[in-house]
Amino acid sequence: MAQHLQFDPDDATGLARGMAALGMGSALIVAGFRYWDSRRRGRSFPDRGDLDPIIDIPNLVPHVILFDVRRDSLDFRFRLVGGMVRQNLSRDYAGHWFSEFANYDSSGNIWPRHKLVDETGKPMLQRPTYVGPHKDFTFVENILLPLGTARPGWGMQLMFIDFIRKKTP
Repeated sequence: MAQHLQFDPDDATGLARGMAALGMGSALIVAGFRYWDSRRRGRSFPDRGDLDPIIDIPNLVPHVILFDVRRDSLDFRFRLVGGMVRQNLSRDYAGHWFSEFANYDSSGNIWPRHKLVDETGKPMLQRPTYVGPHKDFTFVENILLPLGTARPGWGMQLMFIDFIRKKTP
């Protein structure tokens, strides 16, 4: 089974079909996409300034990562990492660039996905196997969403993440 899939946000069934294809069922991912989609207002994607997650969706903020995208000498920086995400990763990545870590560099599979979202301006659903300190998680379900900025040569991306626990018998 594939671990990631891009979809057209203008396709009314694109999110649901993509989630079904990846075996995803997180209501958090749906809520995150709907928030982002509501801020597009007919555009391909919203600008960062169109979002105020602390006010608009405070219950989702712990499940968010906000990334800076530097296009000249392409790299991605963890700008903000929500509390739930921080506690479920092996370290706090806030303020760090992908290029600082071997598992995030351009030869891995994380970097190319972020690059593709930046190039296409289309959301990406992902359902990789969980790798981290907690043994009761099996998968991570997330959606990576493009954002615009007024700063030339830069972009941003927003991710909503849900950690999926092992099913108990």
